[in-house]
Amino acid sequence: MKLPLTEVARDAEVATLRAILPPQAEDVLVQYGTRTGALLRVEGIAAGAYDREHHDVFVAASRSERELTLEVELEALPTNGLPSGPGLMWWLLNAMSHQRPKKSVMVSLSNHARAAHDSARDEGRMNTLPVIGHSHLDVAWLWTYEQARRKAERTFAIACDLFERDREFTFAQSQPQLYRFVEEGDPKLFERVREEVRADRFDPLVAALWVESDCNIPSGESLLRQMLFANEYCTRHFGLTPSIAWLPDSFGFANTLPQLLAHAGIPFFATTKLQWNDTTRFPYPQFIWRGPDGSSVIGALIQSYDGGAFPWRIQTARARHEPLVLGYGDGGGGVTPKMLTQVPGFGHWIHPREWFAQLAEHQGDLPVHADELYLEYHRGVYTTHHDVKAQNALLERALQEAEELVAWCDAVHAPAAATGQFSQRLRAAWEIVLRNQFHDVLPGTSIREVYADVAREYAQAQELTASVIASAETILPRGLQPEPERSQPREDAGGYVFENGLVRARVGRDGAIAELAAAGGRNLAIEANVLALYRDRPRQWEAWNIDDGYQQTMRRVPGRGGRIEERALELDFTAGQSPAAMRVELRNGEPFLRVDLAIEWTERRTLLRLENRFDLQAETATYGSPHGTIVRSGLRDTPAERAKFEVPGQRFAAVQNGQGEGIAIFALDTYGWSALSSGAEFALGHSLLRGTTWPDPAADRGPHQLSYAFAPFAGAGSGSLERAWRRFAHGPRVHLFTTGDESVLVAACKPAEDRDGAIVRVRECDGAARAVRLRCGARMVSAQSVDALERPVDKTVAMEGEELLFELKAFGLRSFRVRFR
Repeated sequence: MKLPLTEVARDAEVATLRAILPPQAEDVLVQYGTRTGALLRVEGIAAGAYDREHHDVFVAASRSERELTLEVELEALPTNGLPSGPGLMWWLLNAMSHQRPKKSVMVSLSNHARAAHDSARDEGRMNTLPVIGHSHLDVAWLWTYEQARRKAERTFAIACDLFERDREFTFAQSQPQLYRFVEEGDPKLFERVREEVRADRFDPLVAALWVESDCNIPSGESLLRQMLFANEYCTRHFGLTPSIAWLPDSFGFANTLPQLLAHAGIPFFATTKLQWNDTTRFPYPQFIWRGPDGSSVIGALIQSYDGGAFPWRIQTARARHEPLVLGYGDGGGGVTPKMLTQVPGFGHWIHPREWFAQLAEHQGDLPVHADELYLEYHRGVYTTHHDVKAQNALLERALQEAEELVAWCDAVHAPAAATGQFSQRLRAAWEIVLRNQFHDVLPGTSIREVYADVAREYAQAQELTASVIASAETILPRGLQPEPERSQPREDAGGYVFENGLVRARVGRDGAIAELAAAGGRNLAIEANVLALYRDRPRQWEAWNIDDGYQQTMRRVPGRGGRIEERALELDFTAGQSPAAMRVELRNGEPFLRVDLAIEWTERRTLLRLENRFDLQAETATYGSPHGTIVRSGLRDTPAERAKFEVPGQRFAAVQNGQGEGIAIFALDTYGWSALSSGAEFALGHSLLRGTTWPDPAADRGPHQLSYAFAPFAGAGSGSLERAWRRFAHGPRVHLFTTGDESVLVAACKPAEDRDGAIVRVRECDGAARAVRLRCGARMVSAQSVDALERPVDKTVAMEGEELLFELKAFGLRSFRVRFR
């Protein structure tokens, strides 16, 4: 039966059409063809959806006529099979992305499909391959957040449609942000999802992070908030605590991630992305992933996160002793009715937690991996779209400052109404930050329209955070510390000399550093602070990749016009066609030389790097990672070492020889590094800007402010470097919690989520267990050990006056709830 559709509304993206379904004595399938996507509502309730892979929706029998409403996307890419670059396929998909809505739907009986399914299940009882129903859905990528919201509604509606067809079907969906999209956009559909969660068919236990975030660029505190916000959402709406960090497509994973997951009580981790490695193969399909402090999670490297029930996928899952993840994705969609009929022939639907629980029973037999999960691919994502990374880092620092101020307000007994408003604003700002840490947004690999939305959201988050800082400062007594003055440089025949009793540096008239030494130490610089341009044309995935071999195309960018102004050295540069101005300064009392580079970047397919050569015999470099550090080889002896020609690092990278002499480079918001040991010297490079043209043709074009610093040292540990970086990155302020132990860092100080006291988080930086005395600047009433989700844990902490006394293991991370009232 064909039903005519009448268009009743249209905007720029969606056309709404309606039809009347006559009374039906039997269940029916309502069929509609679309490449772009359409949501079907029956009497206003989402019943299912259509896309390139989904062609019919189950509608139960009814004695009454009903109104059918179709919300048809006018322009959209398919849900899967998307290209890796701007070639013919990209052109064809865009040409086919526009659709004129069809003017009718077909209605047919559904009994035969259900009977065939039941028969297939009975015949396949002996086949026991575990199968996970899923749909990978990027919250933004080649589509905007608003388009992703509609994709989420269609994907959730498809799952609910399939529940009606097969009551054994289960569907796992990550990312509470997607649930929030549906909750806000279609409350009735969201309530249906909650019913299916209660029925144990719709599974949010894989939603342990707010989004499937990048896991190298966000700070450690951001990653913990991903987990905290996800847990709060799932607990509040579903009464469940997520247990699986489902991150199938993120671009590599920091060495500290298992430690952060364990601190949040999340025991399981899954990805597929290391299957994309271009050089070596990760050896373990299932493994124990151990963090620097010895805590661990059970990890799984699954073969693939989407696709149909093809024989090769089934065979691979069996050979790897892993579940088959079934369903189409990238742009959502998920399992199809055809897959429902296929699964009983070879396997059975499971919840991911069931399979992980079986792994946990035999975890003693699993191999141990105690390192990062480095992706040997997509090495450009540490650098692409610096503007987004800069705003993310700025907000992370501002939120850290604002939260400590609000904790101070609570400590001095500020009105609860005021601190409550502060916490609400900070929570709204955090949600913006967490959403935009999605693994195709923060890495810089989305379309231009996404970044227009991101800029507006970041401006809102900055306004919220700034308002909290300003309001809190009006409550608290003045405790600001003045910025240190600049040390006066002097000019001599060799260039410009900087000295402040802690650092001595000589900068040439071209901007290159020829001398760099700690007080009383020798010169460690062969040549540093050299700007260079490189040809940057990766073979695939342009915004994602930097291909090895770019190093052979170096063009040095010399400075000119060196002059001393306001106790700083000013130099001009032209990087290709891009004008730039550099300021070099040394402040009194600071153990590092600051460099600020302002550039109007116009280059395309060009990489701007900072190159440095140091007189240091060392084989490794140490990099900051989320709430920790990682040591990597600077050698190129093995394939795995050669594959790490570009690696991620946040905050700093440092090189130190056997005598304790070393240099650290501090960075605010740039994350790509290279290290090469060649015996007598050590080269440490840092990527600053790119100029990719797909999927955003204007990526990185425009003004940028880049800040970094050189810190020569003697005998300093990671804890000392972390404290020096904080002096570089943050303005001086009075801290609520302090310790005199250089190896112990106060990682966070924030109001508790339930507004019952403050949370203080500390970590050990130098790899030795120690007894810690943490001093509080206010009078404490009680202290309790908690985890990252702010739940009590059975670990000892004592109070002695205004000090907390506790044990901290090597590289350990602990959190405490402190009450002041």
